[in-house]
Amino acid sequence: MTYFPGAFAGWLGVIFLGAVALLPYLLRRSLISVKLGISLPSDQPYLRRMWPHYWLAYAATALSFAHAWGAMSRGRMIRTSSAGLYLATLALVLLFLQVFQGLTLQQKVLPERSSIRSWHFWTMAGVMALMAAHVWLNG
Repeated sequence: MTYFPGAFAGWLGVIFLGAVALLPYLLRRSLISVKLGISLPSDQPYLRRMWPHYWLAYAATALSFAHAWGAMSRGRMIRTSSAGLYLATLALVLLFLQVFQGLTLQQKVLPERSSIRSWHFWTMAGVMALMAAHVWLNG
């Protein structure tokens, strides 16, 4: 992968990850969705309304993986912060953990849903912090 497609995949992944993080708050009736005028009717169960969140998350993870694969397959990159690359690698690992947690949360009956959802949230916060640090160091 050359520089521009890799950079494009990375920035598109950043945009997708931001959208994925916001979607759960926009897809349910919340103060945010009501104030923005985008609250959806709750005629469908919440887990069914979450399908855009699921599929955009898969796309963001795939884009992040493609970005990492392209960047890392070029070999040693001059003027690149190795700390930023390690942070990005950790963020990618956490993204795969996010997908696993999300797949678990899609189950209709899940007694420990509250704790898994909490871990899902804090894993997302970690991904965002690591991603921001990577962009700052390697942007």
